[in-house]
Amino acid sequence: MWFVAGLCSAAAAVGCSARQRNDPAAPDGGSGTSAADKHYDVAVGSFHNGMFEDAKMQLERALSVDPAHADSHYLMGVLLLNEGRTMVDAVEIERCLTDEAADHQRGRAEQLHKEARAAFTAAVEHYDEGAAGRGRAFNSLAVVDLFFHAEESAITEARSALAEQFYTDRYSALANLGWAFYKQGNLVEATTELRQAVMINPDYCVGRYRLAQVYLDSERPDLALEHAEVVASDDRCPIQDAHRIAGVANLRLGRADAAQGAFESCVALAPRSCLAVDCSRFLGPAPDTSVIAAPSLGGSHSG
Repeated sequence: MWFVAGLCSAAAAVGCSARQRNDPAAPDGGSGTSAADKHYDVAVGSFHNGMFEDAKMQLERALSVDPAHADSHYLMGVLLLNEGRTMVDAVEIERCLTDEAADHQRGRAEQLHKEARAAFTAAVEHYDEGAAGRGRAFNSLAVVDLFFHAEESAITEARSALAEQFYTDRYSALANLGWAFYKQGNLVEATTELRQAVMINPDYCVGRYRLAQVYLDSERPDLALEHAEVVASDDRCPIQDAHRIAGVANLRLGRADAAQGAFESCVALAPRSCLAVDCSRFLGPAPDTSVIAAPSLGGSHSG
């Protein structure tokens, strides 16, 4: 899914970051590769091979050698965030579960997000001023804030990421900033930031999907449909909610057949998900138009 893909790209960026230490008198001869660096490099490789527990173990070793190793704190946050998001997906996307076990799983996911926040906070504290990793860590804090519906904090963290001179993934921070404004009901600011995110990176599916939702709530079904269809038609963007947005936008535009197809594809993408239950309400010869005026706030896809 796009959440995991975004984390992989973030980890790759950290893995390629330049070593900041270069002391000719150091035991490694000034190469800048400390014992903590070596454990971290192995962790990055394990992460990309899907060996997440081994990656955690290597990061714990790196941090035991150097508690101020910023890259290790950041990648630990990425792993914890990935684990927490996977737990949420298991009870909301793989199946729409509402039993006591599912509630327990959501509680565990919340705890993992809290641990991720602590790791990202430590990364911010230990990165040097001007380091590109500070921007990534600030933006990751915004992702956690959005998970906990702490929109004001998310706005602060996303703006902090954008203030970092060497932070390159500005489109991601802009998308999180815009989504935080949207969750607050500020559609004007949300549109401004999300438009900028899509302008910087037209292929950024999460930003474009979120912009489609904002347009839908702004009574612009034509623009909502335009952006939702770009996401829904791209095999690299398995965002189920984009199909729901396309369906609702088509209904508002009086295109019943196109709406039916969009809702059918929404259900087909993840038939057991909570969103599939929502989309299935629109299927049939007489969709319930009373819910069209009150669309969902959208999914929790991360930037």
